[in-house]
Amino acid sequence: MSHVSTEPFDWRERDDKWQKRHFLMSSVVRLGIPIQSHIYEFVDYLISQGYQGSLAGLDEVDRDVKRLYNEYKQHML
Repeated sequence: MSHVSTEPFDWRERDDKWQKRHFLMSSVVRLGIPIQSHIYEFVDYLISQGYQGSLAGLDEVDRDVKRLYNEYKQHML
């Protein structure tokens, strides 16, 4: 007998979203930003807004994440 969940599906649990979350959290760590609960909210916000990251390299991604985080702090914290 198979079990079918009746709970609503959370978009954050999809494998591709976990990979993006890992990718973005790695950038946060490289930038030396302390990991606090609002960081997880920031990363989920970026993913929910369709953030793709740059193919130019990690330095470009880190600059982008830093800029977006500073904007996020100004408006959301």
